[in-house]
Amino acid sequence: MKELTFDVRPLTEVLDASDLNGQGSLVEQVYGLLRESIINLSLPPDSALVEQEVAGVLKVSKTPIREAIIRLAREGLVHVAPKSGSFVTPISLDRYFEACFVRSQLEVGCVRRLAGQGVSMADQVRLRTLITEQEEALRKNDDAGFFQLDESLHRCLFNVAGLSGVWQVMNVAKAEMDRVRHLKRAFGIRQRKLVIEEHTAIIDAIVDRDPARAEQALLNNIGAVDDEVTSISKNPLLLRTIEDLNKIVALDRRSRGSKKIAKA
Repeated sequence: MKELTFDVRPLTEVLDASDLNGQGSLVEQVYGLLRESIINLSLPPDSALVEQEVAGVLKVSKTPIREAIIRLAREGLVHVAPKSGSFVTPISLDRYFEACFVRSQLEVGCVRRLAGQGVSMADQVRLRTLITEQEEALRKNDDAGFFQLDESLHRCLFNVAGLSGVWQVMNVAKAEMDRVRHLKRAFGIRQRKLVIEEHTAIIDAIVDRDPARAEQALLNNIGAVDDEVTSISKNPLLLRTIEDLNKIVALDRRSRGSKKIAKA
């Protein structure tokens, strides 16, 4: 397993006002940007989110920053300590397994619903086009694009099923799951070519109107809770990396340098 190097970067290198996408309210934009930076580990555990500093970097007032931080705290991604400030929470395996449970229950229900009721030709095209785009991202070795397309495909399943509100609930619940997914991809635990094959199997089962096969294909892709427990148990280096990543900011405060925290 390869060595992973994590850099604790200044906030000015992590966030940029140009990254605010202009979609939705300013609070929504700030929240989305901070959330993405936490989930992809650009803001590692224990990173301080000082309202005035974040506002200065993003060139906005402190009000949307404060409201975004409150939302992130509700999701368990940020801890707000009275009189001390706001900090990115440690990665928690307990929260991770809870997220796996929530996701498997909701998404199994979604694909079974789709397979039972069938999907239109137009929706089939939408879903298979996303797989084609993932194949293109794989050819380009575009890891960030591949992840976003993965999210888009699963969100599309809920939209096609008429359950877009359920996706929003699940997306909030699976925040911790997504942080661990980024680490697992970095270690190569989940092969992207296999992910494409699993996505294809899900769509094929839905089109064939086979709920049981759709459920199994979905669980093969996202993993049931027991499967995730086994996966992490078989990769002790991943567990040690999570433990060390939770300490990296404190270590950086002492030594101010890159931390190589995982070795094969």
